[in-house]
Amino acid sequence: MLVLALLVAGACEVAWGQGARDNVQRFRDMPAQERQRILEDFQRWNELPEARRRELQDAYQRFQQLPPERRNQIMNRFRQFQALPPEEQQRILENQERWQRLPPAERQQIRERFQQMTPEERQQVRERLRSLPPPDEGPGTSQGLQGKPRRPLPPGPYPGGLPPPPGPR
Repeated sequence: MLVLALLVAGACEVAWGQGARDNVQRFRDMPAQERQRILEDFQRWNELPEARRRELQDAYQRFQQLPPERRNQIMNRFRQFQALPPEEQQRILENQERWQRLPPAERQQIRERFQQMTPEERQQVRERLRSLPPPDEGPGTSQGLQGKPRRPLPPGPYPGGLPPPPGPR
């Protein structure tokens, strides 16, 4: 969805900003498959509720206000995410969803514990978490991303069974 928001917001800037003719020509010069993908993205944008479009536009504006080095950092992380296999992407999204559901005080406690670790201990935790098998999906789990059942939380030494978020990069 971030790609869609960036694409649409950027395209709007392009359409009404300087150099619109150049960008139209670049669009026409794209392979048909790429043009089709962009048009499908616009169709999905048009199908979004107005409140969701506003939310994405606001997120894009906040992104544009970040310092250039932070924007580059975010885009590099996004490219790394895109390069991952779909199963790993799904696992990351599910873990992020679990993290967001934790109460703020619990998230802060986990962050503080993680910050107190040595770099070696942090790396060991990351490696351990990467090697864990995905949790089994069982009956009675609540609904997660795209209506798929959520997996139960993996066991671990952290409150709520969750790993700490990655530190700032």
